[in-house]
Amino acid sequence: MKVQINLKTILFYCILSVVIFCVVKITHIPFSLKDSFLILLFVILMHSLVDKRALLKKLSLKYMNQNKLIDNLFSNCPSLIYIKDENLDYIDCNLQMKKLLNIDENTSVSGKNDFDLFPSETAKILTSYDKIVIQKGQVVSYKLEKKLITGETKIYDTILAPTVQNNKISGVLGIMTDITQTEFLKEKILVKNAQLNSILDNIPFIIYLKDIEGRLITCNKILEKKLDAPVDSLIGTNLTETYFNEFLEEIKAEDARVINEKRTITFERSITFGSDIKSWYFITKSPIFNLDNDVIGIIVHFENIDADKKLQSQKETLVATLTHDLKTPTTAQMNSMKLLLNGTMGLLNDDQKEMVKLTLDSNIYMSNMISTILATYKSEDGKTVLKPESFDFAELVNATCKEVANLATTKGQNIIMSSNAESPLISADKLQIKRAVVNLVSNAITYGFEKTDIEVSISDTDKEIIMEVKNSGRYIPPKILDEIFEKYKSSENAKFNKASTGLGLYLSKQIIKEHFGEIYASSTKDEVCVFGFRIPKIFKPSAKQSKVN
Repeated sequence: MKVQINLKTILFYCILSVVIFCVVKITHIPFSLKDSFLILLFVILMHSLVDKRALLKKLSLKYMNQNKLIDNLFSNCPSLIYIKDENLDYIDCNLQMKKLLNIDENTSVSGKNDFDLFPSETAKILTSYDKIVIQKGQVVSYKLEKKLITGETKIYDTILAPTVQNNKISGVLGIMTDITQTEFLKEKILVKNAQLNSILDNIPFIIYLKDIEGRLITCNKILEKKLDAPVDSLIGTNLTETYFNEFLEEIKAEDARVINEKRTITFERSITFGSDIKSWYFITKSPIFNLDNDVIGIIVHFENIDADKKLQSQKETLVATLTHDLKTPTTAQMNSMKLLLNGTMGLLNDDQKEMVKLTLDSNIYMSNMISTILATYKSEDGKTVLKPESFDFAELVNATCKEVANLATTKGQNIIMSSNAESPLISADKLQIKRAVVNLVSNAITYGFEKTDIEVSISDTDKEIIMEVKNSGRYIPPKILDEIFEKYKSSENAKFNKASTGLGLYLSKQIIKEHFGEIYASSTKDEVCVFGFRIPKIFKPSAKQSKVN
């Protein structure tokens, strides 16, 4: 750029010289060589003066812009800004600092020092750091805690820098930023971390946090002890690859579910920690979210359930023994009474037949009760293995209603079955679905008024089959309806849940749940009760059920 300007200047002078020479020639003005040089010198001086005026104008504009920038910074910057001379007397400060000092915005701080504006202790601190800047010419940073006139304590992050004039340190520029809230949050985070560590270390379970890549973030002391390794050596490592490699694929799949579905999963696993013996654990994996609701980690919780497993084994033995010891003689008695009624052992009179029939009914009831208890136990224990098959749901319900019709007859009730299902063919566990149907219809018979109708209806959608049982029975309050499918949650609830064994509705709920359906109940004050359920027409077993099967 400089070369271009110089060439232009030289060209300008050459042209000017030619013009002057031509003028002299044409006008015949007697100019000497000295006169020509004087004129040329005058032109150069005039050009230089014009350049200087332009330069001064530019410098003046730049100075004005800088002043505006400094004024804007002083007026709008939320930080406290001040300038001191080499004697550490104030030259100026911004409005925010004047507010801190409780000084009117039109009042100047020029010529004052820290001892004029701050308490002695604060002034000593400020002055000591300012002297370092002046003496060493270094940028200095420190934190200052100051108690305001209002009694509030503020914490400032202060940065000091030397100002330079003619290559000499001429003063100090200070910027003080209020970091009270930041420091307060830091303190809260430290407290929360201490609380979290205390909770982790005192929870009687194994618990640890890992990122989405499987690297350990933190863990409690129980895991340290189990793995016989300090937490510092564990942080950042992938526990699955290091300690649980035999379950590598399963754990990766579980973690992917938690991250992708953003929900908690639970399961049981027999696993060994370090040199410890193999034990059963109930494992919970939950996602950790950031502010954008993205999963950034997983918290894993291990609860030892060896004692539960032992108790479960004992319970299985007890249930198996009881059901066997009860069902075998009951079945034998039922067969004997059927032989008596059939006349195999000789003819009976009407009174004898009635007595044997009542005894047989009682034994049938007992047998059903034993079967229901066993089915409920298996359902609760997760040991029910569903065996789906295709069948006509309407035919199943119709046959079931006929089987329990004799119970309704004793109360003068009439079972009316209707179906408007366009496609009643479904795939489900036929035996389990029949249990649910029997329980709902038996419940309606037990709690329905005498000499009333029980309406059993079937309908469907493209994907679901629906069954409802409507009867006339006493009003069930909403509070009891909310608990009616629970296992004796309240004494009042038990009164409505005695189909066969007092577990009928509860078992029905478990069966429908296993089929990914919904069971429901309603009751109106005009004494109409409806119990029903809906299930998918095509049963698709879960991963767990598929694995069991």
